[in-house]
Amino acid sequence: MDVDNLPMESLKLDKHDLSITTEKLSNGDEYTKVANHNAASRRRKLILHFDNRNTLEVANNVSATTIEQGVNNFLTGVLWGYEKDNGEWEWISTSPSLEKPAHCPHCITYFKYLENQIVKEAIDRKQLRAKTGSFVQNEGSRFRRFYDELIESLRYYELTHPERKREDEILASESQQDQAGEQPSNQSHTVSHENERPRRPSVLHKNLVPVNGYRSRNGTLYHYVLPSFFRLIQYLQDTDRDFVIYLRTMGDDSKNFLLNAQRILSNEHPAFQFHKSLDVNHEPGLISRTPDTIISLRMKFEEDDEMQVLEDEFLIEEKLANAHGIHAIKDDFGAWCRTNYHYTTSKPIWFDPDDRNPATHHILFDDNFRVIHPNDSIVDIRIMDQVRHKCYSCSFDFYPKLENVFAVQANLYLILADRDYYVKSVNECEQNLDRLLEDAQLLKEIKEKSLQNQN
Repeated sequence: MDVDNLPMESLKLDKHDLSITTEKLSNGDEYTKVANHNAASRRRKLILHFDNRNTLEVANNVSATTIEQGVNNFLTGVLWGYEKDNGEWEWISTSPSLEKPAHCPHCITYFKYLENQIVKEAIDRKQLRAKTGSFVQNEGSRFRRFYDELIESLRYYELTHPERKREDEILASESQQDQAGEQPSNQSHTVSHENERPRRPSVLHKNLVPVNGYRSRNGTLYHYVLPSFFRLIQYLQDTDRDFVIYLRTMGDDSKNFLLNAQRILSNEHPAFQFHKSLDVNHEPGLISRTPDTIISLRMKFEEDDEMQVLEDEFLIEEKLANAHGIHAIKDDFGAWCRTNYHYTTSKPIWFDPDDRNPATHHILFDDNFRVIHPNDSIVDIRIMDQVRHKCYSCSFDFYPKLENVFAVQANLYLILADRDYYVKSVNECEQNLDRLLEDAQLLKEIKEKSLQNQN
């Protein structure tokens, strides 16, 4: 995929604080070196939160989602249109975009349109996944080329690799054999990426799946956890940053991720070598919300003898900030769903606008984070009011100013095209926080307006 010609938005970087250079290793291989020259931001500990699907992974075994279905699902969330008076859907998008078309203020994503139609309770999301999972094979056929580009970027082996050539030959042969009974044998066929299970199990399933590999139903081998995530960890270690990582999901799909991450962090993957160990906590935590907005965390960290239950948000934030390694937390989907996906019941992260020299910086990456409508966003930026010893949701009016500071709408196109995507994104967020901390008036307005909304 050509990163210079992507139909998606690029990162905005400050050339004075951030330098990006291409250098060579002793063996001649090139690598990208990214340096953040802002000393203030480099002192802060990074509390990095990541959604799973379309942010770190495209598919997983728990939700029975294939890579092909995952790519389809992603596209429905970055293609825009609206429902006409007669109930029919009208497309506005001609290519994927995270941004709502400027000339169509009433537009919504096709994913949101289907979600509004289908999901009334949590169990309905299975039907939603099935509908979005076959998007380009049905009503979204006009967007097939974008699907094909993403599929190619996810393939485990590059086109020039001998294993890739062997795999493609087997896939093409099996595709022809499966279709021989339905079509004349002299017709040509290409490798299929459809969602339907093939008639015969591919012989490729007999092959050992390599570290961070994911073999789809038809035998195609893909990346499991997206490589840009591990590139970020390498960068953080190389620059001697203090950090902790949390997988934030509303499902039960974290354990496979944690197992796979531990193997890669143990230097079992030839493309990623780490010079520092990084502990992986295999026991996911749980965030719950009560109807009266009390947030609780149930979690066991390495230093704990038993499971901890915390209901004070200041203690929760402190516990999360003091940890190290990689952890997983399941957020409260039920609470979010019951409020029609209102941001104030979604995934919480914390920020104290009175602290002009914070020791930590929370950043959450999620493809469902948006600043368009309060009922279409999945990040709850919690204002930490030390005087009142109370936390409350930041007013949504300020979310456009806090985007790419505390929350980032993960861009799967760029994640796949640029392995330094997360490195650049984190640096951008740090620079933007530096600027925010210099704006005393804005910080005051954020706190006052957010407090008013609670009363």
